[in-house]
Amino acid sequence: MGPVSGLLWLAAVAVAVVCFFLPGAPQEHQPLFWGLTALTAAYAVACVTRLIPWERASLGAHAAMIVGAQPLIVAALWLTGGADSYLGPMLVLPMLYVAYFFPLRYAVPLGALEIATYASPILTSAGPDHLIVHRALAYAVGYAGLVAIIQFLKRRLVEAERVQHHMARVDPLTGLANRRAFDEALDRAFGAPFTVLLVDIDFFKRINDRYGHTTGDRVLRELAAHLSAEVRAGDCLARIGGDEFALVAGADSAARLTEALRGAGRRVDAGDGPVSLTVAAAVYPTDGDDRSALLRTLDRRLHDIKDARVS
Repeated sequence: MGPVSGLLWLAAVAVAVVCFFLPGAPQEHQPLFWGLTALTAAYAVACVTRLIPWERASLGAHAAMIVGAQPLIVAALWLTGGADSYLGPMLVLPMLYVAYFFPLRYAVPLGALEIATYASPILTSAGPDHLIVHRALAYAVGYAGLVAIIQFLKRRLVEAERVQHHMARVDPLTGLANRRAFDEALDRAFGAPFTVLLVDIDFFKRINDRYGHTTGDRVLRELAAHLSAEVRAGDCLARIGGDEFALVAGADSAARLTEALRGAGRRVDAGDGPVSLTVAAAVYPTDGDDRSALLRTLDRRLHDIKDARVS
């Protein structure tokens, strides 16, 4: 938010300076005009360059800054023509900023304050008001409409991102995490001891060949449900391949988890008996001190178990 705010302030400074030199622009109070312009430009540059670390500030701090800036905007309108201020149209920029970056509970009171700022020439300027009340009313209606539209679009965008995030990380057949989600969970787990397991369905091709893919899909869904019942809420159980599952679990007994997962397979009917699973486990950091070493150990153990059964 900081750099965006800084760019908007710089745009306002540029308009103020250019219009100052155009014919008919107010020339009174030049020291105040240039002092305010320099102050605004310095603040804008500090925002753009992140000299002011707005990215670390809370939303409330950003709102407080907007509130604090209103007297300066009132002064700028007064210095640049009051009711005829050439900076009046620039107030659409803070309108957009507030409508986009702030939730409704902030946007409404901040909007009311900005509308009051827009109408401030009524009090700060002498002479004809040039329909400033009427323009302030139109500004208020425009502000309300803009906030409503942007808030609606933001909700749609957030919901679309949520759905996209879900689709990108969830296996559509079983409802478990997919390979991407497993990789992310594995990366997050490093730093504290944890257990990772690979689960492979024995002779799954034979199930598909004998009973068809509909039965194979049923087996996968039922197995996923039974496996899920054996893991804790904070663990990541994922389907990482056609008939392969993986589990990232906290510090736990590898032997206990292995037996629990194999027991889950025995509760699934494969058509001619219960599902048989090959389960291999590895523990960080005992079996590998990084991702590559841990997965090599795990893959080797899985193949060793399968080879032992064949021999």
